[in-house]
Amino acid sequence: MAKEGTLSLDALGKIIRFSHSLEEMLGFGSEEVIGKEFTSFAPKGSEDEFSALLRAADSENASVPKKTGLLCKDGSVNEFYLSIYPLRDRNGSLYSYMLNLSGRKTAMPAILNEEFRRIFKFSNDSVAITDRDGSIIDVNQTFLDTYGYDRHEVLGKNPRVLKSAHSSTALYEKMWKDILDPERGYWRGEIINLAKGGREVPVLLSINAIKDSRGEINHFLGIAFNMTREKELDKLRKMYIDYVVHDIRGPLTSITVNSELLLMQLTDISEKTKKKIEVILASAQKVNTMASDMLEFSRAQSGNLQLKKEKVSLSQVLKEAFEPFKASGKSFLMNGMPYHEGSVSGELCADGEKLQRALYNVFSNAFKHAASRVSLKVERVDEGYRFMVSDDGKGISAEDADRIFDAFYQTEDGIKTGGAGLGLSIVKCFVEAHGGNVWVEPGKGSGMTFGFLIPG
Repeated sequence: MAKEGTLSLDALGKIIRFSHSLEEMLGFGSEEVIGKEFTSFAPKGSEDEFSALLRAADSENASVPKKTGLLCKDGSVNEFYLSIYPLRDRNGSLYSYMLNLSGRKTAMPAILNEEFRRIFKFSNDSVAITDRDGSIIDVNQTFLDTYGYDRHEVLGKNPRVLKSAHSSTALYEKMWKDILDPERGYWRGEIINLAKGGREVPVLLSINAIKDSRGEINHFLGIAFNMTREKELDKLRKMYIDYVVHDIRGPLTSITVNSELLLMQLTDISEKTKKKIEVILASAQKVNTMASDMLEFSRAQSGNLQLKKEKVSLSQVLKEAFEPFKASGKSFLMNGMPYHEGSVSGELCADGEKLQRALYNVFSNAFKHAASRVSLKVERVDEGYRFMVSDDGKGISAEDADRIFDAFYQTEDGIKTGGAGLGLSIVKCFVEAHGGNVWVEPGKGSGMTFGFLIPG
């Protein structure tokens, strides 16, 4: 009987688990290979081929055994049939690979071997395996615990027993189109299933088509992460943020109004006292902006971001977005010329308030980091309107540029200047809600450019 063994890799391709059967097959002890690159098993000159196998692990042929030569401890090269299964977290990010090595090209999917059965049995996720006709042939204990069924109640049934009213026909059509697509072979997304008693269970579901040695589908594998706890925590988080922001805005309004009254009515105060009041006012406005950012970000993350689209004037939106920066002491250019009201004309269909806020947040970042000048370029393109905001600051690294739109991420300079790290993330939320996209161009030597496109 041909031997089989499995190993696991981390997302970078380093070995994190090496089965006993592989120790016999390849001659290495697990302590000799843990932490090494998978490519260390590649015969001389085949390293790039091994790396390509991992990169292609999401293709439709990933689970089909491939004849591959592996380097053994004694220096010999033995041929095995290799199957690769990428593992992803609830956000779709790759965190591991499971590899199966077999001495024969078996028609039985490698996921049904003894190694997989152990993973299947003890997984914290609900796992179901069906035949090619969609009839359930096995489920793990987590599946039974999650949905409240006994094993005999689901074996032989179609997974449609879990279907809820939230899952439309269109959703299932898209799901099976992706799963049966030879170029894809899987579907991943959030749905709401029904437990035995009618209780709704939100899950992150992944369904994969499992193929035999001829590339034909013979099983389907479904893995569902129960998101009930996450949904409850998200609801509590939203309620908490709404409560905090509401309670913050009351005192802030009082501070802002009274500070403005002091500046207007106390005409005989010293310049030093006046500056202190202005600091109070500026600080209150900054906290109010942070509170608004938290609220908008919370709504966007919860899927409650609503747009009120209408015809809006570009000139008016730009005027309102730029107004707070007039006294910055830095020049502001519009399409290469000094900005003045009416520098740009035209209308677009958008949520004017959110477009103004997106521009304000990008302006805020630019004026914060600019040495002396901020520039705005507005272009009418086939897809809509393109906005590009540049500054003449010292720029950012490529590493920072890759994460600049991530929530709460701040560069070293951003940490020094304060803020919650949500401004640019909110820009991304607002722009993508309009169907557009955002990008950043690190400056060559100095400065950077933020761009976004609003369709229409």
